[in-house]
Amino acid sequence: MIYRKEKNNISLKEINKKNILKIVIDVGQISRIDISRQLKISRPTTSAYIGELIEEGLVEEIGKSDSTSSGGKKAVLLQFRVRAGYILGVMIGVKNIRIALTDLGSNIIEIIKIPTEEWLGPDAVIDKLVKNIKEIIKKSRINKEEIIGVGIGATGLVDSKKGLVIFSPNLNGWNNIKLKEIIERKIGLPAFIENECRVQAIAEKKYGLAKNIKNFVCVETGTGIGTGVFIDNRLVSGDKGMAGEVGHIITNLAGNRVCHCGNTGCLETLCSTSYLLEDIADEMKKSGSSSRSSKSGLKLEDLYDLYNQGNEIATVNIDKNAEYLGIGISNTIKMFNPELIIIHGEVIKFGEKYLKKVKESVSKNTFPEVKDDYNIQFSEMGDNVGVIGAASIVFNNIFDLDSSSVAGHYIVKKIIT
Repeated sequence: MIYRKEKNNISLKEINKKNILKIVIDVGQISRIDISRQLKISRPTTSAYIGELIEEGLVEEIGKSDSTSSGGKKAVLLQFRVRAGYILGVMIGVKNIRIALTDLGSNIIEIIKIPTEEWLGPDAVIDKLVKNIKEIIKKSRINKEEIIGVGIGATGLVDSKKGLVIFSPNLNGWNNIKLKEIIERKIGLPAFIENECRVQAIAEKKYGLAKNIKNFVCVETGTGIGTGVFIDNRLVSGDKGMAGEVGHIITNLAGNRVCHCGNTGCLETLCSTSYLLEDIADEMKKSGSSSRSSKSGLKLEDLYDLYNQGNEIATVNIDKNAEYLGIGISNTIKMFNPELIIIHGEVIKFGEKYLKKVKESVSKNTFPEVKDDYNIQFSEMGDNVGVIGAASIVFNNIFDLDSSSVAGHYIVKKIIT
């Protein structure tokens, strides 16, 4: 059982224990002597600190290594104990909310998906969220005291430091919602809030394609278009959480379609899946080519089939969508010069044919004189990337293993009963 202690100054001993824990997590399986060598701390001191981490339930012994090349004594191996505690990861999307209970390694134990019904407004959506968080805890039969926090990814402009959803263009009425404060009050656990695209980037950095990449961009596609950006291994948030809002870059000055944000000509009006559905439905209705031509009757799943079958109307519009997305990605390349661009969201199901069109557009709209070696890939993490990332922000904030500061840490210990 573990608990979160209020932030305060901690000793050099706690810093060393934190560094040991980071090594154990990063390496996977390691001996005491190897940790001592890496940190340049004496073996007795290292063993003492590891003993405390074992007592606190964060590290465990898992057996012995192979003999050394000289036939020396086998070393006892250590690993991080992922079931030392649990985390709730939440993703609030325009269409659905996903809630997952994970261990400290972001392995999903329980998960549920419910419709957002964003038109009901923030109060109703949050009440539904709270109710389902409580239900998933109950279903798991895990004591609430073993859960170290709730991580939430939310669509829109998010100030993670204040725990505030400033504005969400695709969620009705979400203006200056104190989501962190509300969740902490109603659930009774520390909560951490972040923009959904940045949450996905965090997941990719920790577990996905960007694990060993310093500079990369995640592009979220769906009802909205957004990005999560890492530069020099650091997440870019901006002053008020507005960094990465590539979907609201004005791309079409002659456009008359009003974006959900209130402006006209946004990239989102050209390549979001909601507008794609609208355009294809309108053209099919005019041509009389499909009984599913109404906006309400045509679903995104229909578009996947139509695209693969080579339907002319669907193919022309989806290829145009890919071209505009490529323009958006080319703008992020010009701004951030990333090593890798990872595409997330609904367009992945259009497959390699779609990705090829995106890449062609990027090449055409970036710098023709520069060697065309842009690394653009579909995410491999699946639909649960958001909740995995949300769980990761809790872990990162509570354990804070990448910080070298002595002040302002959470201390996580086992409760001795």
